[in-house]
Amino acid sequence: MSDLDTVKALDAAIIDGINAGNAGAASAPYAADGALMPPGAPTMSGHDAIRGYWQAAIEGGLSNVVATLTSAKVNGDMAVTMGTLAASLGDQSLTGKYVLVFQNSEDGWKVQRDIWNFDA
Repeated sequence: MSDLDTVKALDAAIIDGINAGNAGAASAPYAADGALMPPGAPTMSGHDAIRGYWQAAIEGGLSNVVATLTSAKVNGDMAVTMGTLAASLGDQSLTGKYVLVFQNSEDGWKVQRDIWNFDA
């Protein structure tokens, strides 16, 4: 699998984990020192914090997440993906956009930074 295909698969794996209700699977693509930067909340750093965030989001009703990848680029040991999001949270429909930053290290490609926001 090419580096580009790998980062695209990791991008999709986060969403697959959320939709399966599996916070462990949703957090698996993140580096041990990775950071999640959700809208309106402090930065979550490290696997435990990221897993806890996704668990709370799943328990809070986050579902039917669809991410549409609009760009993916690899440059050496760094990569960036970005796209649009749609999801349900209880009776709310959400839309937004995201950016993921990846780094290739001894553990392979992992998400270093994940940030998104919602459309008004």
